[in-house]
Amino acid sequence: MPEVASLTFAALDGIAFAASRGRLADTPEYSATDLGPLIEMLQLARTGLLPPPGSAPWLRLNGSEAILRAIAGNADGWASPHGSGTGFLGCGVVQTEPKRWTSFKLEAHKAALTAGFPPQAVSRLMGAMGEIVDNVLEHSEAAGAGFVVFGSRTGSFEFAVADDGIGVLASLRSNPEYAYLTDEGDALQCALTDGESRFGRAAKRGTGFSTLFRSLVNMNASLRFRSGDHALSMHGTSPTLVNAHVARKPRAPGFMVSVRCAI
Repeated sequence: MPEVASLTFAALDGIAFAASRGRLADTPEYSATDLGPLIEMLQLARTGLLPPPGSAPWLRLNGSEAILRAIAGNADGWASPHGSGTGFLGCGVVQTEPKRWTSFKLEAHKAALTAGFPPQAVSRLMGAMGEIVDNVLEHSEAAGAGFVVFGSRTGSFEFAVADDGIGVLASLRSNPEYAYLTDEGDALQCALTDGESRFGRAAKRGTGFSTLFRSLVNMNASLRFRSGDHALSMHGTSPTLVNAHVARKPRAPGFMVSVRCAI
């Protein structure tokens, strides 16, 4: 039998474009290895373009069934049994139950250590995850529908944060200073630039993403930012906007960030 390809973001893009042309039935079989593409597939399922991951006959979930059921079932949180390296928490819980947020970060911290990351790198990863969650709470206008998820296996750790909010373009344009923005790809690049946020440049805010980039220096990282009909991706040991790639994609709701690091 031929080897089944992994569901990467590139593969998911191809599937989504095929679905937009009415050719989803031609999709070959894929195997889920990373959480990020599964979470983005959930986001695309909200638009009706793709089926939820658990309903796609061409996708092998490889043990992701439980966490996907929990997210799709609107649970406020879930952790894999015996601390085996996967979990998610609703952003509404982050706001209202700080002890559960602390426990979640401790579980993620333990999972990253078990995956083989040194303690200093793990602390930076946890700080990066916290920065993105703070972004959802501050800018999405739909924090209750957002969530954060992490997953690990030997040699790699990933987290993703997704919401069903207003998206980056609408968030920036809520400030007249950014009324000139009309393209969601341009909005993504603007939002990731140091000092840019819906509060305006004079507020001296908008430093969370630059903090994220600094946290991942010297790690082998892959980042994907998704809002509206664009995605911005960057890879390597020094993620910056200079080496980012922006491309048009089928429309997805809200805002999503996926970060995967490998040893």
